[in-house]
Amino acid sequence: MNKLLLPLLLVFSISIFAQEEDHQFNQQNFNVGSTRVTKEDLYANTYLPDTTANAFYIYESGYSEIEDGREFNLFTNYEAKIKILNKEGYDEANITIPLYKGGSDKEKIHDLKATTYYLEGSTLKSTVLSESKIFTEENDKYEYIKFTFPDVKPGSVLVYSYQIETPYLFNFHTWWFQDDIPKAYSRYETEIPANYEYNIVKTGELELDQNDADIKKNCFYGGQSQNAGDCLTTIYAMQEIPAFIEEDYLTSKYNYISRIEYELKQITMLDGYERKYTKEWKDVDREFKTDKGIGKQLKKDRLVDELLPVDIASQDNDLDKAKAIYSFVRDNYKWNGNYGIFDEMNIKDLLDEHTGNISSVNVLLHNFYNNAGYTVYPVISATRNAGFPKKIIPVLSDFNYLFVLLEIDGKEYMLDATDEFVKFGQLPFRALNQYGRKLDFDTESSWIDIAPEEFSKVAYRDSLFVQEDGTSIVKSSQSFDGYHASSARRKISEASEDEQILKGLNFVRDSYQLIDLSYENEDDTSKELLVNYELKNISQKINDRIYLNPFTFVFWKENPFKLEERKYPIDFGYKDIYSSSILVEVPENYEIIEMPKQEMFALPNGAAKIQYITQKADDNHLFVRLRVIFSEAMYPSGYYPYLKEFMDKLVNIQNQSVIVLKEKIDNLAEN
Repeated sequence: MNKLLLPLLLVFSISIFAQEEDHQFNQQNFNVGSTRVTKEDLYANTYLPDTTANAFYIYESGYSEIEDGREFNLFTNYEAKIKILNKEGYDEANITIPLYKGGSDKEKIHDLKATTYYLEGSTLKSTVLSESKIFTEENDKYEYIKFTFPDVKPGSVLVYSYQIETPYLFNFHTWWFQDDIPKAYSRYETEIPANYEYNIVKTGELELDQNDADIKKNCFYGGQSQNAGDCLTTIYAMQEIPAFIEEDYLTSKYNYISRIEYELKQITMLDGYERKYTKEWKDVDREFKTDKGIGKQLKKDRLVDELLPVDIASQDNDLDKAKAIYSFVRDNYKWNGNYGIFDEMNIKDLLDEHTGNISSVNVLLHNFYNNAGYTVYPVISATRNAGFPKKIIPVLSDFNYLFVLLEIDGKEYMLDATDEFVKFGQLPFRALNQYGRKLDFDTESSWIDIAPEEFSKVAYRDSLFVQEDGTSIVKSSQSFDGYHASSARRKISEASEDEQILKGLNFVRDSYQLIDLSYENEDDTSKELLVNYELKNISQKINDRIYLNPFTFVFWKENPFKLEERKYPIDFGYKDIYSSSILVEVPENYEIIEMPKQEMFALPNGAAKIQYITQKADDNHLFVRLRVIFSEAMYPSGYYPYLKEFMDKLVNIQNQSVIVLKEKIDNLAEN
């Protein structure tokens, strides 16, 4: 996903919008070259690249440079022009500008201006934002500048601009090409002194329409007595930028939303001294090893001496003992709900209070294994919603999670003792975020993949007994394994009534009424969770016919994929298998005159499959089997149209399958 930009390598130059009046955009004459509002901007009532848009950016630009000769702060000038197409787009008139607050200094905003342009008849009108309508809110880390454009109505064009001044040069300024509404054109320019070296990274699948870099001579003065230095100038631009719309089966939008990010690598001082800001992983390993947090706590093996029960401690160091240690820690030391790996942690406090954050609980698990003589490593990572940690350079703020990697007989087990519903060797779903960093202080740390090898499974085994009056009784035996089991166990523990469990675990048809519910192994994560139902269905009889959908339980009620196009992967987190086996028994005096057709469907390369089989056993029994296999945990965005069709097939099979029963002629004659 990430593409490292080498701005010093000038690949090509595209001249975009050299003259703002002479351009057409998708046959619409918007002024995409500046914030000047034109008649075409105001008269437009749709946006052709996305006719569903309620608002969009006609134009957006930014320019960042480091002030020379004084405090060397970073200044960014921003301006934007937004078109409101209808009332549903009014939210875009609410603007929030975050300003970071550090220890002794903070970011500042200058020259904030905002104007609403609109038409009254054919007359152009405008309303300028009053300073009294600009508000400030703040928390520990940020001050938020907020305002709402005045006199907004459908067709309005909103123009605003400001300058941000910041002393924090490490991240320079992130330029977000994508937003939750489309953009016709977005452009970002920078002027960076040559002695400031940044790693510049482009994220997202959208391609740049302009990617220019050049050297500007004598642009930067380090002081009154210094000669002028050179600067690197860059221009990045995109046009026809689609809105980023979050859909199901996404880790974090920040992994994929298109943007340009900067991280300060080093500054070369005037005397030639190189001041490094970005470290290498070997430097981080060394710091971790001596750190009073993780490094120090990982060495506190003696604190766990004699804490294990004798029946566990006396076992040989095999897999059974490892599982027993895992269960002991998970059952006796609880997670307090806090993340973070650099927050203050203290194993002694955890042992006293029996509760702590993610890091402390799993460091304790590590120490139990290490004390017992197992080969074990801590792994730092990030939760799914936090985004992927950067691999190229160490950015420790990217990490908020820690778990354990245990090696036994040549096999590796990823362990996290903070979730009572996952089994040994299974990380909580929140931790399935592609990869993590295994900390090995004796040799060298390395990246490891976080990808469950086993399939998670849901299996329904139903017996459907059809009555002469058109009602039916369903007995369903269901099994859940892997991540489906951990999710189901959590729902069972949180539910207070059987109906909540039924609707929490399954998509069940509204026409069914619950008669009985029982389950097994709800507290034993080493076994499959078993759930048994008995339900009754209302009558589906019309005249001498009974119409029946054999699927009491469906895997999906509707297709979760609804976008025309999706520019980011589909991430399920794990591979899974769904199966439904149904035996339909019809009354003796009825015959089966219509049944669903069999279907087979597969994604390219067999990445997912649907097998749907209907088979008549005898005059009164029908077998229905549906098996769905997702062979990958994550699918590239190119699979999206195929997955969309795949899910349409699956939903239609379960929602539209119909068995038709007809009363036998002899029976009708007798009546």
